[in-house]
Amino acid sequence: MPEVVVIGGANVDIKGRAGERHLQGTSNPGKITVSPGGVGRNIAENLARLGVAAALITALGEDANGALLREACASAGVDMSMAVRVDKPTGCYLAVLDDQGEMVSAVSDMRAMDRLEPADLEAAADRLAAAAMLVADCNLSTACLDWLCRFSAARHVRLLIEPVSVVKAAKLLSFTRAQPVFAVTPNAAQLAALTGQEDETGIARLHALGFRNIVMHRGRAGALASDGAAILPVPPAPVSGVADVTGAGDAAVAGLVLGLLEGLPLGEAAWLGQCAAAIKLGSARSVAQELKRDRLISLARVQ
Repeated sequence: MPEVVVIGGANVDIKGRAGERHLQGTSNPGKITVSPGGVGRNIAENLARLGVAAALITALGEDANGALLREACASAGVDMSMAVRVDKPTGCYLAVLDDQGEMVSAVSDMRAMDRLEPADLEAAADRLAAAAMLVADCNLSTACLDWLCRFSAARHVRLLIEPVSVVKAAKLLSFTRAQPVFAVTPNAAQLAALTGQEDETGIARLHALGFRNIVMHRGRAGALASDGAAILPVPPAPVSGVADVTGAGDAAVAGLVLGLLEGLPLGEAAWLGQCAAAIKLGSARSVAQELKRDRLISLARVQ
C-alpha cells in the first residue's frame, strides 16, 4: 500500500485513573501509567498496525522521552527518518481519568512542536509529494499548517487535518485556503469553535471555510460524514467496556484513512473509523495493540 505521511505531535502520555469515583480537589487512589502518545504519533502507529506504510514527521527532544518515542515508533513499524531533533523537551501529556476511563482534566506540553518549521517540511517535499495521503494535526504551527495546505493543493496530494483540541483548532481560522483541503475531522466542540455551530449549519460553514470532506466525531453518538452534497449519520460501533478514552479519536482517524485509501465512500470509511475507535476503547493504552486490519474489517462487516 502507498505511504501515508503523518505530520504532527508526539509525546509521552502520563495517565492517572481513579480507582473509585473521582473527587475534585483531593488525592484519588488509582493507577498511573506511562506510554507513547501524541495525536500525530498515535495516528501513525494505528495506521502501521492496520498494515499501512506510515511515516511520521514530528519534533523530538534529545532526552529520555524522545528515545522512548523513537523506539516505540520503530518497533510498531513507523518510519521515523524524517523526525526532527530539537532543543526543547519532548512533548508530554498529563491526564486524569475517572473510574470509568473518561477524562477529568489534562495538560499538554508540546513546546517541542514550536521548533518544527516550514523549512523542515520543505526538506521532505519529495516524500510528501509522493505520498498517497498526508495527515496533519493542529499541534503544528499555523505556518506549517498553511504550508501544507498550499503544498497539497499545488502537488495534488490529499491532505486530512485533525484539529486536536478547541484551542488548537483555532489555528485553522488564522489563514485562508485558496483551494479546499481534502478532509478535516473535528469533534462537536471543535466544530462549534470554528463555526459557532455544532450542527448541520456548522458543517456547511466549515465547508465554506475551505474543507471538501468533513467527518465530525460525536463520541458515543458516532459521527457525521459530509461531502458537501449530503450529510450521512455514521453509527457508533458497539463497545463492551471502556478502559480508556485517550486515543479513541486518533484510532477513528486512522480507520477513516484506511477506508479512503481503499477507495470506500466517505461514510463507509468513517464507519471503519468508528470500528477502530471501538477497538481502542477496550484498551488501556493510547494505541490498542489489538488493532489489526483483519479484526477491523471483520468487526465492520459483522455490525
